[in-house]
Parts: sequence; structure tokens; C-alpha cells
Amino acid sequence: MIKHALISVYDKSNLHIVCKIFKKYNIKIISTGSTSSKINEMGYKCLTVSKLTNFKEILEGRVKTLHPSIHASILFDRKKEKHLKEFRQINFPLIEYVIVNLYPFEKIIKNDESYDKCIEMIDIGGPTLLRAAAKNHNSVTPICDPLDYKKLVNNIKLNNGSTDIKFRKKMMKKIFITTSHYDKIISEWICNSPIKKNSIIQNHKKIKLRYGENPHQESFLFKKNKNTFYDNLIQGKELSYNNIRDTEIACECVNDFKKPTSVIVKHCSPCGVASSKNIFNAFLKSQNADPISSFGGIIAINRTMDEKTSKLIVKNFYEIVLAPNFSKKAIKILSSKKNMRLIKTKDIYKNIKIEINKICGGYLTQDKNNIILNKNHIKLLSNYKGTKKQIDDLIFAFKVCKYVKSNAIVLANNEQTVAIGGGQTSRVDATKIALNKIKRNNKTYVAASDGFFPFIDNIKLLKKNNCSAIIQPGGSQNDKKIVSFANKNKMSLYFSKFRFFKH
Repeated sequence: MIKHALISVYDKSNLHIVCKIFKKYNIKIISTGSTSSKINEMGYKCLTVSKLTNFKEILEGRVKTLHPSIHASILFDRKKEKHLKEFRQINFPLIEYVIVNLYPFEKIIKNDESYDKCIEMIDIGGPTLLRAAAKNHNSVTPICDPLDYKKLVNNIKLNNGSTDIKFRKKMMKKIFITTSHYDKIISEWICNSPIKKNSIIQNHKKIKLRYGENPHQESFLFKKNKNTFYDNLIQGKELSYNNIRDTEIACECVNDFKKPTSVIVKHCSPCGVASSKNIFNAFLKSQNADPISSFGGIIAINRTMDEKTSKLIVKNFYEIVLAPNFSKKAIKILSSKKNMRLIKTKDIYKNIKIEINKICGGYLTQDKNNIILNKNHIKLLSNYKGTKKQIDDLIFAFKVCKYVKSNAIVLANNEQTVAIGGGQTSRVDATKIALNKIKRNNKTYVAASDGFFPFIDNIKLLKKNNCSAIIQPGGSQNDKKIVSFANKNKMSLYFSKFRFFKH
């Protein structure tokens, strides 16, 4: 059978390159509308799609290559006798090259064209032809970029009028990357257009929330499966935008601890965290860590909610309680607070690997901070080794730092936060806030900082206020001065292998 190349391009630059090589190897050209006119103008012969299909282009060119004979010629498996027999019956030329480039949708939307013009520039036939050719790349060569014309020519020459499978696979990959990007640009444009606001996040169910961070902000939850806090609500009114963000932080924080642990969160930041021998004591310690801030907060524990702990919780006002499970008696007690939401976290998928944030004109992604600090991640820098209790408290405090807005300072004693300072533009201010919160009981405590101390002012303040040991990431030009101060004042100073900034 005589080989044919189907050419239908918006960008008609450098067409002479492919036409010349096809003529040399007696590969006939099939084309459409304006492309066929351009090929004829250059002095090359060209069969038109409409004559071969006996179907004229209609709808101002919207339909021209969407025809079963064309796609049968591209898609039939050359190795299957049944396919060959069916293809021969339609009496259509054999297409082994598909050269198509797409309508420049991305360029049009950047030019702020009208909505209708942008819609008109969504290519339908082009991606369909390219995907069909790419799927059947064992026999068909797909080309979507004029920059690949010379590569095509060289490969045809190398293979005496054909292309090799390595080249076709390379082009196939480029086709699917190109069409995927093309669809992504269209979907993002539609999502951000006034016609279809918030309409699409692929493969996710869209749920309208009561409102966003503030009542005047419209908000939606896009969820992919049932492993969300929204789905595992077993009591109370629906979750709001702020509720969902707070529950995420609370659940992530409490799951960093193996011992029975309770976390109380307000405004996406822990205000009280404690570990103990049982969950009742852990909750009591977390509540006592900062009773004022904990009012109206969100509680997360990493053990089953029991009757005794529930009785203590209902004595105060809390928005949400999260636990892997709830005993029947606990649910009965907590249900006395009708507006309190209860969320069972046992089946919620927690192994998130990537974080995505929307910014103007694009997205930011990063690996999720899934590091769980342990003794192997810290190193003694001063001459004074901490006691086992101090080291345990340092690791505890630094784990909490991971969930406090930077700059973060966490003071802890007996695996209980005694004060937290966070969200400040100055680390020394964060230190002062934490010290202002601590009870003046002359008990020693340890301090954790999510980033290095740039100057000795922080460590001076902590030493003056009875701090016995410090953990920080290090990395400052003044690290030697920090270590020297710790040695002069007989303080244990540890450096963490990781920094725990949270913006």
C-alpha cells in the first residue's frame, strides 16, 4: 500500500521541510482547508480530506477530520488480520504520518480576547488525531511541533523512507505531554473565568461550605474520596473552611507522638500539647498548658476517647474533638454538647506526600514535612549533656515547633508545653511572648526554636528566665557565639538536623 501523511496545522511555518521529504520517498499528502491551500502554493501535490471522505468541512471548519475512515486508517493494528480486512473494506488511503499542531489557545487567552473567541480556539480535531496516532505509534508517526520537522526528516533518511520505533516512541510521549498540558490550560482558564467559577478540580467531588475564612468569602471543598474529616463527622453541624484547616493541623500534630498525647489547636496553631501515661492525663495537661487560649479550640487525641476524658471535656467549650475512635459512653457524654463536632480519625488517610498552594498565575508544591524527630536527629554542641528528661522534653518541644507558625518558640517541661510563642516576624519577639505566658513558678523548662538563633539575645533571655536546655537547627554565622554562651552558662545546647519553618 502507498503510504500517506495527514497534515493539518495551524502554524504553517517550515511546511516545505516535510513536504520535500515526503515527495522524495513517494509519501502522498492528505490535508485540510487552509493547510492544503498552503501546500499547493508551495508547489506540492495534496489530496484533500473532504474529497477522500466525500464529506465537506462543515460548521465553519469545526468538523473536518472527525471522520471514521480517517481514524480507522490511523488506528488499525497492522499486525491483526481482522483489522486489515476491515480497513481494506473501507477503501481509504493508508495514513502512516500525522502532522498536526494545535490552535494556540494559551496565546489567545493571554491576549485577553473575548470569551467566545477563546472558546472557538479550543481545538477538538487536532488533539483527537494526535492521540490516535500516538496510541498506534507502533505503526504511525505523530508530530505536533514544527521544531521536530528536521528530526523527522533525518529519521526518515536514516530508515530509507520510514521511521524507527525509538523515534516514534519519543514523539508519542511528546504528544501526550502536549495534549495533557493543552487540556490543563483550558480547564484552568474555565475554572477562573466568571462563567465557571470554582467549577473544576479534576476527579474530585465539589461540596459547598458555609463560607471561607470570613463570611463574605465563598468556599468549597473538593474531595477525592471518603477519607476526609468532612466524611468522618459523627456528630455536630457541618465543618467550615476554618474547621477543616484546624482539624488537619491538630490531627497531623498529634500523630507525631507515640505516647498518649493530646493537642489543642486554635487558628491553625497548637496552644496546648502534652503526652502522658494515659489519655486523660494527657488531655488535662494540654488544657492546663494554656487554659485561656484553649477555650473554643479543637482537641485531637491519639487514643480512643473514653468516658473519663469526655466528662472533663464537656466542662468547657470546644468546637471539635478528634479521636481514632469513641467509646459509646464517650459519645453519649459528648453529645450533650449539641454543637460540638466529633470526628473519627481512624480511617482518615494521613500519608500525604505533596503540599500544593495556589498563587497568582500558578501553583507552589513541596514535599510534605513528614519528618518525625528522634534522638538520631539531634547533636550536642555545648559541653553540658542534657539529662534523659531534658532530651525527651527537647524532642517533644521541637515536634510541636513543626506545627507552630514561624518564628516559633516552644517551652516545655515533663512533655507538656508550658508556653508557645509563634507567628512573629522577630524570633526575639516570639521568645518574649512565650516567656510572658509561662507561669512564674521557678521550675526549669527546655526551649525549642524552629529556626536558628541569629544572635545571643534569645539565649540570654531564656537563661535569665530559668531555661535549662535548648534545641535549634543551627546554621547562623553566630553559631559559635551561641555555643560559647551556652558553655559559659552551663546550658545544654543541641542542634537539630532539620529546620521546621511553617509559613
